[in-house]
Amino acid sequence: MQIGTFARDTKQVKRSVEFKADFVELRMDTNHTLDFSLAKKVLSDVGIGCTLHLPSSPDWGPMNLRRDVIPYIDVGREVGAELVTFHTTLSPLFYSDEDIAAFLEAIPMARDAARESGVTLAAETLGLYSTELTLLFDSDPDLHLAMDVGHAQILATRNRSFAIMQYFLGKVSMVNVHDNQATAMTDEVLHLKSQRDVPLHEIRDIAHRYDAHLPIGEGGVDFKTIFKELKRRSYDGRFLMMCRDQSCFPTERSKFKEIWRKS
Repeated sequence: MQIGTFARDTKQVKRSVEFKADFVELRMDTNHTLDFSLAKKVLSDVGIGCTLHLPSSPDWGPMNLRRDVIPYIDVGREVGAELVTFHTTLSPLFYSDEDIAAFLEAIPMARDAARESGVTLAAETLGLYSTELTLLFDSDPDLHLAMDVGHAQILATRNRSFAIMQYFLGKVSMVNVHDNQATAMTDEVLHLKSQRDVPLHEIRDIAHRYDAHLPIGEGGVDFKTIFKELKRRSYDGRFLMMCRDQSCFPTERSKFKEIWRKS
């Protein structure tokens, strides 16, 4: 098992070393100021590995793989990333059929870029049903998953991680851990829909608001049951602590270990 934290700037990279994280996710998704050469040196000097999160829309807007993601895949090779992840635009909960089709059409190009760079590519889950994941793996059978437990709770009465574990656990190379109050989102959206039509972009905005990246235990995610299922299915890989404030990592790591032990 590896328990990691994230960094969006050099200060956070150095703090990750102080925290003795097992690995660090270098994130290009939200106004990062990473010096990749320096980050690689800082981590390699102490023998800590890294993963890389490619750019994504801060407001969960549709992703243009050709323009916003594929040109940066080679950064994964430059920093020696063990896994390179990206957000998807596949969920019919948040995106139009046109957005989904355009995203799927670009997957082969992303696959080829990853092969040329020699990196392992993973899609971070975001409100995905089994149908969309099947389409994703039809486009690239070698693609991996970063199973985001917090995202799996959004607009879901039952955390979607359970379905992912049932059908696609063999694809999971990392589990993102953070909490939220998204168990209430379904009721809010259903209430709005009882009053008027609610467009996809508004549902996406509401989902983004619920994606609070809270510390473990401050939301409604049933970590104990999810971890119990991961243990039952013998998953013991990477866990990325994604509480919004990186300084939470030591506490989150301790909470995680305690829940894992009792699961």
